Amino acid sequence: MSKAAGLPPGIWEYRLIFFRESELVRAIGGFARLRKKPLPVGQITRLVLDPDEVTLSLHLEKDNGGIVSRTYSANEVAAALIAYCKDARIPLPRKAVKELRVISNRPAFLIRERGAEQDGAEEEIEILRRRGVIPKA
Repeated sequence: MSKAAGLPPGIWEYRLIFFRESELVRAIGGFARLRKKPLPVGQITRLVLDPDEVTLSLHLEKDNGGIVSRTYSANEVAAALIAYCKDARIPLPRKAVKELRVISNRPAFLIRERGAEQDGAEEEIEILRRRGVIPKA
């Protein structure tokens, strides 16, 4: 594809990682504890994920009564999900561009990583063909 098509030159790998609501809540709970602002003990009554701003609003009914609501920015949600991935051993490439999106009302990371440079690729293919590893097309 060319620059005219809106794609960067070279080979790129794209990957999507979707998170369930329960994983999002676990991630935010862990993030809140790390920031020394843990979520109160109670029941989540409403969870709103804004697809445009990628913000998260949690409404909790505390066990001892009362309702608490907390809102997390896109950066906070992304940080929480990155920490969750690290704890859950979900690989996230360090050098890749990670973009937080809401797809089908679920949070997702779009991961974009540049592939290996392609200088000399045709030469390498021809060498492999001569050795019989790759058949001619």
